[in-house]
Amino acid sequence: MKRKVYSIIILFVLTTMVFYSCKKDNTVQDLTVTRNDYLGSWDGTEVPVAKNQTFICDISADPNVSSNIKMLKFANIAGTAYAVVSGTNVTIPKQTVGINTIEGYGTMQNKSYITWHYYVNDGADSLVYNTTFNKRP
Repeated sequence: MKRKVYSIIILFVLTTMVFYSCKKDNTVQDLTVTRNDYLGSWDGTEVPVAKNQTFICDISADPNVSSNIKMLKFANIAGTAYAVVSGTNVTIPKQTVGINTIEGYGTMQNKSYITWHYYVNDGADSLVYNTTFNKRP
């Protein structure tokens, strides 16, 4: 009988510990992102299947469309691509920059770090990239 009581007590303690460890974190993380948070110079690090590449991408506001940004040298391509900003998400619609066709999306993880997933087709090859942007000081 004592053994059964001890087992119940241990089970109760363990269950209480599990529920306590799952306590909700009341910390509120403010990641209100506007188009202005994307503007500036970014260090890009691309990771395709076969090679790594780094580049600097300058992002500016599109003066004609309030939700768009212009990205100079995105994916280390000479020319300017555009993207549509919606909070922490940014979409690169299918477009041609120079001889390359690009399309993809990104997510602002915090105001100094963006992750990207996109493809680049140069007419001969089409490669998929996972890229990180770190804001330059």
